[in-house]
Amino acid sequence: MRRLSRSPVLYWIAAGALALMTALVVSQLLGRARDEAARYGSPRLVVVATRDVGLGQVVAAGDLEVRRLPAALVPDGALADPGEAADRTAVVPVFVGEAVLRRHLAPWGRRGVAALLPPGKRGITVAAGAAAARLSKGDTVEVLATFDPAAAQGPGQEPTFPVATGASVIDVREESVTIAVTPEEAKRVAFAMTHGAVTVVVR
Repeated sequence: MRRLSRSPVLYWIAAGALALMTALVVSQLLGRARDEAARYGSPRLVVVATRDVGLGQVVAAGDLEVRRLPAALVPDGALADPGEAADRTAVVPVFVGEAVLRRHLAPWGRRGVAALLPPGKRGITVAAGAAAARLSKGDTVEVLATFDPAAAQGPGQEPTFPVATGASVIDVREESVTIAVTPEEAKRVAFAMTHGAVTVVVR
């Protein structure tokens, strides 16, 4: 330092070298930042959940916030405006920190069981007895029908057989469940409840 202070030439050479090194480091950092931006895309505004929202729950404005995420990390259908999600029913569980997607939410105005019905499905309530307490919304079940063996058509025909498969539970009561089935399955389940006995089986 004494030599540098005594020699202005050496001082400015050292200062220039230091400045050059600093510029190179900054340039490398900026280059890496540009590479990362090119890889992940520009930041986008995304609505994310601030708490877990369960299946069938109505999303409140306080359950949401807007964050900036790299475009590459934003899934298709992600919402950018909290107003598009608030006061709508969640048709799947949404977890804290997760981006809220359009397909996570029921159409405007649909609440309760109607909000959880997939397109083309019908909701039918089936008695499940004490077993209903073990079921939850979102479970996949089968409905088995049992008829009097004496009324079976043909020898060896099973008196118990499925009348609905892959049905989703959309509501649970004390001793009954409401399930989403196809229109044809709804007819078969209704017939079974009227003329035989039904059993709900978890898949």
